[in-house]
Amino acid sequence: MLNKRFERIILPWFSFLFIFTSAFSQGLEQKLLLVCGDSKVFLVDYEKSIDSIPEVVWMWDAHLAGDLPEEFRTKKFNSIDDCKSIDGGEKIMISSSSGAVAILERKTDKVLFYANVPNAHSIELLPNNRLVAAASTENGGNKIMLFDINRMDRVLYSESLYSAHGVVWDDGSNRLYALGYDVLCEYSLVSQDSLSLISKWDIPGVGGHDLYLSPGGNGLFMTEHTGSWFFDFENKSFNKIEGFPDAENIKSIGQNKSGQFIFTVPEESWWTNSVSFFNPTRRLVFPETKVYKARWYNQE
Repeated sequence: MLNKRFERIILPWFSFLFIFTSAFSQGLEQKLLLVCGDSKVFLVDYEKSIDSIPEVVWMWDAHLAGDLPEEFRTKKFNSIDDCKSIDGGEKIMISSSSGAVAILERKTDKVLFYANVPNAHSIELLPNNRLVAAASTENGGNKIMLFDINRMDRVLYSESLYSAHGVVWDDGSNRLYALGYDVLCEYSLVSQDSLSLISKWDIPGVGGHDLYLSPGGNGLFMTEHTGSWFFDFENKSFNKIEGFPDAENIKSIGQNKSGQFIFTVPEESWWTNSVSFFNPTRRLVFPETKVYKARWYNQE
């Protein structure tokens, strides 16, 4: 009798507590962000950060990565300029303008893939273990480069794109979008080993900086020298982002499902010591780091 009464009264409370705790934890997980600059990548808990002081829950430093060749460890990851989470947050892709890209396993800090990319400015994962990187202005650069992540540092294909700065894959259309100095290009992946140009559009301005998929998948956020824009997939048009605090040379921009923006604006030359948020507004400060980009941490 006592056992049955226990089951009727106590077990439902345990079930409720488990559901509440899980939902609360998932909510917190959605408010993690990646910040990259110098030789480091930080994972920050937005909710646990106090005022402008970030709560860093994980950090990777290329200078301490013993599984990287010495040139990569000491030189090629000295200026990490992009960081994106993949595979439910289990892995993190990074690019460095010092000349390389890599994929990391977050739990173990293991480097799963690395490759030479001149003045790398962005990186994206494509279907069938393909990876594309944007190589900006430098000898051997001004192009997008395609890799197989199972073949370390081997280029499968490259496509000319002056001042390549951003690459985004859209699962909905199976298309790759790449941002150059004054154009946005759309490509298809051909036979897994090459790219074919489908369309291109002049961007409103010059000096394309960042490209990122909207949380709804209906378009791209894009920044260039004079400000920020939204490229609508349906209308194939660029429009100003409503209400967004525009600025020059925005280095990174993104939005989560709640509608909150994360972005970085240089304060000294190309770098900043802070990460900014909008809707709602907030600022997190990294006084010892020359921050380039910041991204919401995707755990889906």
